[in-house]
Amino acid sequence: GGQFKREVTVDGQSHLLLIREEAGTPDAQFASWVDAVIFVFSLESESSFEEVAQLHALLSDLRGTSDVALALVGTQGEPGTRGDPVGLGVGWGTLSSPPDSPDKISSSSPRVVEDTRARALCGDMRRCLYYETCATYGLNVDR
Repeated sequence: GGQFKREVTVDGQSHLLLIREEAGTPDAQFASWVDAVIFVFSLESESSFEEVAQLHALLSDLRGTSDVALALVGTQGEPGTRGDPVGLGVGWGTLSSPPDSPDKISSSSPRVVEDTRARALCGDMRRCLYYETCATYGLNVDR
């Protein structure tokens, strides 16, 4: 995983975000310091969607998530994500891919996780925002 910093302005106040990209299972130390979690999964991968639900359950067991800001992000067109759990990130980030990478949702690579299922999971997580992204077309890539 990587570590990043980003300064943002919210309601006229400047905030420094410390972003830590995680791959794998959150542990007690992670759960104790996290303020926000962005769960990311591939729209072409059932296993990555299921992994996100498991990661959320584990985080809830370790800490509870009533005071943690959550976002669920379904991605498409990201190189190397088909069939692979994408994991989770903490804080604020941008998703990107090379400009010539093709949109992976097609007849040969269909969407597996429908919008209604993702929104239902987000509802189960409570206090969760849901976004879909596509780096190829620039959909919700730089929020």
